[in-house]
Amino acid sequence: MSVLPVVSLCGAPAAEALVRPRLERFPGLRLQSLTTVDAPVSETWEEGLDATGVVVLLHPDAMPPQASRQYWGGLIDYPGPRPIAYVHCGARAYPPVFERRSFFRWPADQRALERWVVGLLPRTPASTVAPAAAEVPEELWSVLVDGAGVYWITGRPATGKSRMAQAFAHAVRGHFQATLWIGCGRRSAASIQNEIDRRLPAGRTLLVLDDLREPLALPGAPHSVLVTGPELLGEGEWLDLEERFPLPPAGCSPGLREAMSACVGADFPLSLAREIAGEPEALPGEAAEVVDAVRERYRLVQPVSVGPDVEGRHFAAVLHRFRYWRARPEACAAADYELEAALAFGFAEAWEETIDLCRAAFDCYSEGGRQREAVAVMERLEAEAEGRGDRATADVARGKLVFVVDGDGELKSFVGEGEQLSLF
Repeated sequence: MSVLPVVSLCGAPAAEALVRPRLERFPGLRLQSLTTVDAPVSETWEEGLDATGVVVLLHPDAMPPQASRQYWGGLIDYPGPRPIAYVHCGARAYPPVFERRSFFRWPADQRALERWVVGLLPRTPASTVAPAAAEVPEELWSVLVDGAGVYWITGRPATGKSRMAQAFAHAVRGHFQATLWIGCGRRSAASIQNEIDRRLPAGRTLLVLDDLREPLALPGAPHSVLVTGPELLGEGEWLDLEERFPLPPAGCSPGLREAMSACVGADFPLSLAREIAGEPEALPGEAAEVVDAVRERYRLVQPVSVGPDVEGRHFAAVLHRFRYWRARPEACAAADYELEAALAFGFAEAWEETIDLCRAAFDCYSEGGRQREAVAVMERLEAEAEGRGDRATADVARGKLVFVVDGDGELKSFVGEGEQLSLF
């Protein structure tokens, strides 16, 4: 059983009233109050050493008579291991050595104090957003870091929406327990909502929805949400970018640029684009910018139109990854955004292969605890089979749906997370 991180607040109650609201926004963090006016903080700070970290509040209501070693010697000489932060809340006299340690002036340094506290918390792996060069308005910091709000960046293509969002997400990563970047693009709202529900961590998270084109139910506090897209689709603060950036030369082969354009997510794995293009060593040049270097996900600066032949290669690449999802689960997961587009193409152009893709996606999702998404794939297959008069495939799909879903369309209770359900 995991133990929640604890931060002790030592000093005057008036100082705690200032600092606590900033720190209590983090789920999984317990704030231990050790504040009193009956004794100076120089005498009470040791009570907090059983915590993960200690915050010493330097406030006039809980200070000793002098700033001398006589009163502060224990804290001055404390060797560790507990990290200690000093927050100046108006005290007039304190040992100057504190300012050479983790020292913060309230309220000017409250963001820096927050980063210090977040550094004590376990990080949730979600997205590792790469740096980007863009000017970020202070308003984004106020709404999303100081608060737990929603901010929209809208504008036409090539106005720098995604680049600004990426620059901000990288700059503020130390203020959140996780950053979750979700590329939306031409994906359906249901697919994006499912991903949010599945991947959003419990800890305070910055959720970035890049190139959102349909309304969604956005999470609230303690999370903050940054959305880019062509138009405002909900409530929140709003910035509309009008100036278009000059597009750089692509710097990559036409085949790779077409392959990147065939990917429907706002970001994509470079390996998938290379597979579609048939160019295993190709580089995107300036046609695409890295979003997440750890997962090798890129964002296309300006897409180009693609023909049926490129869409067919996109379908084949996604089919290949889902067929071998057990052997290469990470490669399959990287192509998750692309399944909807592959199914749309396959149902129109490659029926037999698309049955295979549905089977593989169903098994992949159900075995991974994503039964509701597995059911959606099955229902899509059943509907398409009915429309084609393929009774054999429709009957098999319907039989599996009866086994998994009750009469009200809800998952049956005996279908547990991670349980494998086979389509054929």
